[in-house]
Amino acid sequence: MVRALASISELVSSGRLVPQPADAAALVAVLLAGRRDPEAAEANRATYAPWSDVMLYEAGLRAARVIVQAAGYRIDAAKGAHAVTIDAADVLTDQRHHPAFTRLQRMRRRRNDFMYETAPDPANADLDRARLDVSLLLDVAQTAVDGIS
Repeated sequence: MVRALASISELVSSGRLVPQPADAAALVAVLLAGRRDPEAAEANRATYAPWSDVMLYEAGLRAARVIVQAAGYRIDAAKGAHAVTIDAADVLTDQRHHPAFTRLQRMRRRRNDFMYETAPDPANADLDRARLDVSLLLDVAQTAVDGIS
């Protein structure tokens, strides 16, 4: 069963998103950091694949945050903020990149397992797909920043 995404108006009315003017300079800095994450992930891939996966997730999360913030929203810091950020970015991009955001949600869960539980190492195919998804999402985030007036 596919989970329905909340609308932006639902996220705002529930307090998960708060209207806030976009700060293009700050978002550019976040994007620059996000573009370095895949390089760091690649450097760690052979020696510590789970950490590489976490770095790729962080890059994807940065991209999602930039998309949401470029649209004029701040994400609350309550439990589940990462999931809300990813879902809001998916909705704000009209779900044009829904498969990449769905895989980013899976990466979020793997990151949680790695950080707080135990989990098997990600397969090379998972890391390859994650790198492609993150690259796409960073480009989408760049377009969102470019659109700030």
